[in-house]
Amino acid sequence: MSLLRIGNRALDIRIAESAPRCLRRFVARLAGTEQPTIPTGQVMQVRGGHQTRLAVDVGRGEVLLELAANLAGDPAMLEIGVLQAAARSMAVMGDGELALLHGSAVTADGGRSAVAVLDGGRGQGKTSLALGVAARGGTLLVDEFAFTVFPGGSPAVVPMPTLPWHVRANMAPLLAPHATERLLYPADLPAPATDGHRPLPLSLIVIPDHGLAPGELREAPTLEARNLLRAAVTDHEVKLRDPTLDHVSIFSLADDVTISSSLPAFNSGEKSLDALAAVPVIRVGIGNPDDLPASVTSVVRRIGGA
Repeated sequence: MSLLRIGNRALDIRIAESAPRCLRRFVARLAGTEQPTIPTGQVMQVRGGHQTRLAVDVGRGEVLLELAANLAGDPAMLEIGVLQAAARSMAVMGDGELALLHGSAVTADGGRSAVAVLDGGRGQGKTSLALGVAARGGTLLVDEFAFTVFPGGSPAVVPMPTLPWHVRANMAPLLAPHATERLLYPADLPAPATDGHRPLPLSLIVIPDHGLAPGELREAPTLEARNLLRAAVTDHEVKLRDPTLDHVSIFSLADDVTISSSLPAFNSGEKSLDALAAVPVIRVGIGNPDDLPASVTSVVRRIGGA
């Protein structure tokens, strides 16, 4: 049984024997093979089909991902597609208490809290910045799919130690010089990954901003923070509804994805924004790859002085 764990929840990913061997290896590494130690009942079937499509039955907790044969020649596309489908389906089948944010997260404060680097709708650089910060004394929590819970009303990031990190080609020489793959696991990266699943309280949110000089920091007051965070809160939901909006997608049409019932409160809406905006939010200037050290240094100093 291959279980993708998210805190105290799990998705049983069942992949057909006829699927490409590279994809079966990917799922085994992504989800691991273990006995169900936590309640499941949510199942994702991955199999071949005449066309690539995703069907999510929210009420039954069932997901079907069919992959057209023409995708078999691009292992990276297959892997990204399965990862996106699994994470977004877990979020949409949840009870509204689990938010799926677009961004990365690493530890701070000696591993007692989390720093999230989120999409603020102002350009790329989330993964690179998070990796750089973690390499200066933190550990890796999650990339791209920052699942967040709200115990007592305050946000906490769920570690996802089995998920890979997506390192851009122009950043790889700075962050993982020997890397040749688009998706890199923590063992391939300069900072270690956390080995637990306990959510860590979110102590700081960083939003990369190409409109600021590299390394420049600006604190965002609550109202501005709320507006900046909306992109991170809604991005995965928007792309589940219309996967053609993804920068990299295995789907061709929005109709390739169907959801059995009306989409529930994917990220608990305004409630998530209120809780996230209560955390300190900063914008940091990020420029070309050569500018990354300046941005990392500024964030590390801010963390140390918080």
